[in-house]
Order: sequence, then structure tokens, then C-alpha cells
Amino acid sequence: MNVKSPTHTTMTRLIPPLTIWAIGKILDLPSVKGSVMELDGHAYKRRHDVVRSLKKGVKNARSNGTWLAAGAAAIAIGIGLMAKATRSK
Repeated sequence: MNVKSPTHTTMTRLIPPLTIWAIGKILDLPSVKGSVMELDGHAYKRRHDVVRSLKKGVKNARSNGTWLAAGAAAIAIGIGLMAKATRSK
């Protein structure tokens, strides 16, 4: 029979809230706050650049629809020719 003391039970109940409190205090330090804000800035810039690039690609595809269709047809023909070449004779 494994009986746990009341002190052990109390300590195991206190550990999670104390850990969260300690992490919150560490994240509130000025040096850590600056680093976190810098990381957030990099992540936001990457996301902004990706969205901008995607919008630019869609705009280019809309304004060059005939070239897009010709390119898609060329890819389809190329795949068909490769499939034909790999068939056994």
C-alpha cells in the first residue's frame, strides 16, 4: 500500500501554478520582452511577405491568362509524352 503524505499532495498541487507564475515573471523581464517582440516582428514580416507574394502571383496570373493556359497545356503535353515514352513496346 502506497500512502502519500499530505505534504506531498500539497506540493504536487502547487507545482503547476507556481511554474506558470514563474514563466510569466520570466517573460515580463525587459530583456526577454524585447527578444519576444523581435521574434514576433520577424514572424509578422514573413507572413506579410508571403501574403504579398501570393497576391502578386494571383494578379500576374490574372493579367497573363493566355500565357498561364499555354504553360498548363505544355506541362500536360510533357507529362503525356513522358508517360508514352515509359510504356513498354
